[in-house]
Amino acid sequence: MPDLVLTETQQRALRHLLAAEPRPGSPLPARDVLERLTQLIPADAVEAVYQDGSYAITHAICLGDHGDEEVDLPEPGDGPHYLGIMHWRANPLAAEACLGGLKGQSDGLCIGFRNGADGLVQIALGRWHGPFSERDIAMLRMLSPLLARLSRERLTPSLPVSLTTQERRVLSHVAAGRSNAEIAQALFVAPSTVRKHLEHSYRKLGVTSRVAAVARLQGRDLPDLDLRERLERLHASN
Repeated sequence: MPDLVLTETQQRALRHLLAAEPRPGSPLPARDVLERLTQLIPADAVEAVYQDGSYAITHAICLGDHGDEEVDLPEPGDGPHYLGIMHWRANPLAAEACLGGLKGQSDGLCIGFRNGADGLVQIALGRWHGPFSERDIAMLRMLSPLLARLSRERLTPSLPVSLTTQERRVLSHVAAGRSNAEIAQALFVAPSTVRKHLEHSYRKLGVTSRVAAVARLQGRDLPDLDLRERLERLHASN
């Protein structure tokens, strides 16, 4: 594996990625994560897409040659769709099957992760001129656990629009198992501010505990239909 020597700019980008958190309710990394990724692996375009169990693309963030935009549009998808790292120039048959070819790009890199039982997140980088190097591939391989962590947030039911950005950040830290003191240190606020954000969040979510708030945030508070049906049958038989 090539030696990965980072410039000061790349070191700052890596520190940013290490400190990043999944976006509550979104299966895709934040836009600034993709921007920092292109500082570590130079590319002319980068995109992240989420595909549901039918391979339809329901969420996408595209930066670069697509125009900087975030879209939330169902789009039919074919296949196959790959997990792990795929270097398109080195695998032209796979590129043709998945993309219909490089479509004018000189080269492309892609990495895929599972999201839940049926979902799939893919992050792709493209270059118009010149191939990706072994160093680029090694960098993507090194970043893969970090990108996987940022690509595995479950889609959730609609959350109250009254939840502020800071309240969502606090809840995401709670979901990661951090204490109020640790959250305060990460967000550069006082522990009393964290407690106040949690009180407001509980009220807006209609819950009374950290566990219930995280379950609501991650969509795990939906009723277990099989269990409910069994209980209904049990009551009906008595």
